[in-house]
Amino acid sequence: MLSATLLLAASTWWTAYGDPELNALVEKVIAKNIDLQTAAQRIAEARAVSGEARSKLLPSVNATTSAQTLRGGFAQGIARIPQGGNAGGSFVSPFETGILQGGMDMKWELDLFGANRAGRAAALADVSAREQNREDLAITLAAEAARYYVELRGVEDRLAITRRNLTAQRDLLALTEDRTRAGLASQLDVERQQTLLSTTEATVPPLEADREAHLHRLAVLVDDQAYRPSERQSLTAPSVEGTFPGELLQRRPDVREAEARLTAALSRLKQARTDRYPKITLNGLLGRQGTSLSTLSFGGGNFFSLGPQVQLPLFNGGRIAANIAANDARVEQERLAYRKEILSAFEESANALSAARRQREREGKLAAALASARRSLELAADLQKAGLNDFLTVLDAERAALDAEYQTSAARTLYLVDTVALYKALAGGWPQ
Repeated sequence: MLSATLLLAASTWWTAYGDPELNALVEKVIAKNIDLQTAAQRIAEARAVSGEARSKLLPSVNATTSAQTLRGGFAQGIARIPQGGNAGGSFVSPFETGILQGGMDMKWELDLFGANRAGRAAALADVSAREQNREDLAITLAAEAARYYVELRGVEDRLAITRRNLTAQRDLLALTEDRTRAGLASQLDVERQQTLLSTTEATVPPLEADREAHLHRLAVLVDDQAYRPSERQSLTAPSVEGTFPGELLQRRPDVREAEARLTAALSRLKQARTDRYPKITLNGLLGRQGTSLSTLSFGGGNFFSLGPQVQLPLFNGGRIAANIAANDARVEQERLAYRKEILSAFEESANALSAARRQREREGKLAAALASARRSLELAADLQKAGLNDFLTVLDAERAALDAEYQTSAARTLYLVDTVALYKALAGGWPQ
């Protein structure tokens, strides 16, 4: 069974974001998640089944003992001749005697045509499929934890942006009220600024609810209801420049799982085909029997047998042919599933790469728009103070700057989420 430590050593793509809190979160998810523990038990089950399949390649030896009481007569193959001169007596008289028996029997099917070896190979392929399924689940859970963590940090960033803007808007409202009292602004300017302030305050409760929902989801993933991350930290945005080699798709556990299932189906087809050939079993028996413990010694009570048994199928109503046809169909199903898995892996990876790159471009353009919106706000405020434009221009510039900051933050979060999806699509692999 792959341990959590081995899984972490195999792929630690989340460290590319440069956030120790994220690293600790993912490691905790892999170590404590209930679904992963269940998958580990499925692997243990498959390994036990493979051990059972291996046992069919070896002889089985059993020890047997028995003790019984027989009432004698010809029917039991035992007779007693009466002693004495009673000529009129019965030649055979009923009697009771004890029979003690001990020994060993052996049975060994000679795997001449590879039926049991094929069964063993199929069982081992099932183990491999279960292991790949667990690894795929680990990567999926790591990606889910990273995505929710990134989104949580994005929500917190937008909350911080909102609170900074609220502080600036309250300051501007106080300044406008002062200017109104001095006769330099109108009450309409105060109401407009108050409207903008109230509208901005209304965005805080949904953001806080979103933050709580993300915290609850992360608590479920780590099986810790008290989980709370440390203070918000800045995430490093990984680069997605260049192209990924197609070989990276072979790292995907779901692709390797489909390959293992195909291997198992091929082995079972081979096993089904051997039903057309003779089966040769070597049987053996060795033991002692007597009427008491004192008679269980070497002598006439010894018995043994050793010899082959050949079983050749002559007529079975088409059962063997039907079983072969069914396994042949299963092989074709697994072959098609394997091809579909490869195509789906390529599509998912290509889409994730394209989305990340396009989101990166969008983030850059929104950052440029944010810089322009901030300069516009500064110019509008200066002109308004100089009496060269009205207060409505300042409010429009404020709204534009706040919207641009929001969109830039959201675009950065979406880019980080897209990179998480890309790492997941490539099973943690990306050419650095």
